[in-house]
Amino acid sequence: MNNLKSKKIFIVAGEASGDLHAGNLIRAVKEYLPETDFYGMGGLEMQSAGTRLTHDLRKVSVIGLVEVLSRLPTILRALKELGNSLSVEKPDLAILVDFPDFNLKLAEKLKKAGIPVLWYISPQVWAWRAERIPKLVRLIDYMLVILPFEVDFYRKHNLSVHFVGHPLIDKVAATLSPTETRSQLGLKADAPLIALLPGSRNIEIKLLLPHLKKAAEVLYSHHPKYQFVIPVANTLDPTKIQNKLAEAKAPIKVVSGKTYNVVASADCAVVAAGTATLETALLNTPAIIIGRVSRLTWFLWSRYTNLPYYGLPNYIIERKLMPELIQHQASGEQIAQKLEELLNSEKEKARLQEGYKEIRARLGIGGASQNAAKAVIDILSGDSKKYKFSSL
Repeated sequence: MNNLKSKKIFIVAGEASGDLHAGNLIRAVKEYLPETDFYGMGGLEMQSAGTRLTHDLRKVSVIGLVEVLSRLPTILRALKELGNSLSVEKPDLAILVDFPDFNLKLAEKLKKAGIPVLWYISPQVWAWRAERIPKLVRLIDYMLVILPFEVDFYRKHNLSVHFVGHPLIDKVAATLSPTETRSQLGLKADAPLIALLPGSRNIEIKLLLPHLKKAAEVLYSHHPKYQFVIPVANTLDPTKIQNKLAEAKAPIKVVSGKTYNVVASADCAVVAAGTATLETALLNTPAIIIGRVSRLTWFLWSRYTNLPYYGLPNYIIERKLMPELIQHQASGEQIAQKLEELLNSEKEKARLQEGYKEIRARLGIGGASQNAAKAVIDILSGDSKKYKFSSL
């Protein structure tokens, strides 16, 4: 591997989950090639893994068609600056991690610059906007997928992708027992604990936190023994969230950096649609999924998409395993009602946990980050044929 020592990789993630997976990939590559120079856009996980961050993902991370407009100048500036960096940095390989609309624009610049592109974690073209597939084929050289059904999806379109496994299989685990976590957080060991996960973006906090607060207030008014905890994603400021809960009529504890331990110690959880839904399933915690976007975004989505599910676990298992409360259904009262039903139904908890076992089995045995790192090293060394994103 001597000829690989001085390689430079341009890497871009635009969301908390992508930052997590990219960080794990970078660490895995550096186990074999410690001198590899990674630079690009990301968050704290990528930074801690040794990436030279030129752009902070928090400035461009939004959800929804309409919400993008408020950040458009910042997004376009980041896109331009990242594109301009290519002629200066001259990377040997680009790794684009999910974040499809932004990264597809970036892929056009990479194509013009003649830089090979590896896409890690497929855009959800299997869920919506399948018309992007021809563009992916034109711009992307290699595609590594982390969901087993994505292989079948691309095969139906006569395309070859490489499945590496799901990185959360190796990552998601509590480091403390439920008793230890509750003790550490000053919570009662014998009272029901509900984890509230409003998402990792500021727009999700804006849209979902008021309804989670209301749900906690409703439940607490009926059951004053109930306990509530919000484990805050590292992309958010816990103080700001605490301030938004200052007038809450229920005791809601806000903690940072303890998400897996909190969720694993909870009797049940309510989770914003996204990667956290799968993390919750892997932690074996009974949960419901919620989601909200702006009214205009919802108006457009509901007319141009036909999603069978909103939660990733439900896609993986191909049925509505975890209950979903989306848009107007995700009100404080309805969230409280669904949580109370879940807390009081051993049968429903057992049904969910049986489904979680099936999800874990479908995701494979693990080693995704190492498998993806091997692909990166093979591509850098010229042994890349089996990873090609191409016609079968």
